[in-house]
Amino acid sequence: MHHITKTSSCHFWMPSLLIAAALLLGACETEIDVDLPGYGPKLVIEGTIENGQPAIVTLTNSIPYFQDFTMEYIQNNLLVSDAEVIVTSSDGERDSLVLQFCPDAPLFLAYVSPNLRGRENTTYTLTVRSKGKEYHATTTIPHTFDIDSAWFSHLSDILDKDTMRTVRIQLTDDPAESSYYSFAVKVACPKFTDRLWVSPVPVAFDDKTFSGITFNFELERYGVTMLHTLGMSEAQSEAARRLTFRPGDTVYVKCSLMDYNSYRFMITGGTEAIMGTNPFLNPAPVISNIEGENVLGAWCGFASTTKRIFWEDTVGYY
Repeated sequence: MHHITKTSSCHFWMPSLLIAAALLLGACETEIDVDLPGYGPKLVIEGTIENGQPAIVTLTNSIPYFQDFTMEYIQNNLLVSDAEVIVTSSDGERDSLVLQFCPDAPLFLAYVSPNLRGRENTTYTLTVRSKGKEYHATTTIPHTFDIDSAWFSHLSDILDKDTMRTVRIQLTDDPAESSYYSFAVKVACPKFTDRLWVSPVPVAFDDKTFSGITFNFELERYGVTMLHTLGMSEAQSEAARRLTFRPGDTVYVKCSLMDYNSYRFMITGGTEAIMGTNPFLNPAPVISNIEGENVLGAWCGFASTTKRIFWEDTVGYY
């Protein structure tokens, strides 16, 4: 545990700056008329395809920043349910996606391919037709890879019997290629079970700084939102929002590789999701790979494998 000692001077400079700023603002007070740009709705496309899995595409309308959320508003304005969605592969496969209930979709409703399943080293093109407009995107599922090991790691070297741990991953990067990684976790335990995958920070990264070497890094349950806890009780929701893992947890770790365009969306979209609520930072541009007018989102392919680890000791938590 690290202890930080603060000197008394830390308690004075901040109020002094605030008072000075207030005096300056009060002395220079003027009225400024600002014409805010009008809100223009956009189609939001969130599509994924993994090896061995169907294509899943969620279509929604963007909404004004200050819009009040109600279930009626979501049903009538958010979800797009009348689009034509088609996926074709570089091998000549073609499938028309069907709108259906999908527990793996954030809002439980998505366009899902009934026949087509993702394959490694294959390129997939997405076509969406909605309200007289057409949108296109292409992604490639690369090859899968194996991590060297995964284990529960203590939060502190001092507390070797703590009941809060993270998961550490060790892998050896392939020096012969440029790799773009992402990892996600799900927990199943007596208190709750994750419906959606939870992303750590960063949500994606490349191998420029560790090409060809063996390294390890830490996974936490960062990024749990209301979409992850829909239908949970208050106690379940509180347990699901924790950053660490506890005795009795079964943890599933998804290890994925993606192409460069998917990586660009993941890293810019993840930065915006994490830092977008910070009022002291400018919004980060999110790089989409969707071609078309007034559209947001991405079409991403992942080559994934899933590992399972279990914390057997249940004493002191459940």
